[in-house]
Amino acid sequence: MFLVTTDTKLGAVVVAPECADDLDDETQAVIEAAAFTWRSDIEAFTQPGQNRQAANRIALRLVQLGHDVLAV
Repeated sequence: MFLVTTDTKLGAVVVAPECADDLDDETQAVIEAAAFTWRSDIEAFTQPGQNRQAANRIALRLVQLGHDVLAV
């Protein structure tokens, strides 16, 4: 499962896996191809800005890969 949201404190769209098992090679490649960068300090991918369309696009792509997504 993934959490996809915008975070005003970080100033970013956030994609966070529930656990390490959720993040297989294909999923990681898709997230990174969408211009997200892994941040080990928060154990999540971020993309600068508050773009809800970017959040919606990556959430849809994760669902298409078979993941459950909580989009807030």
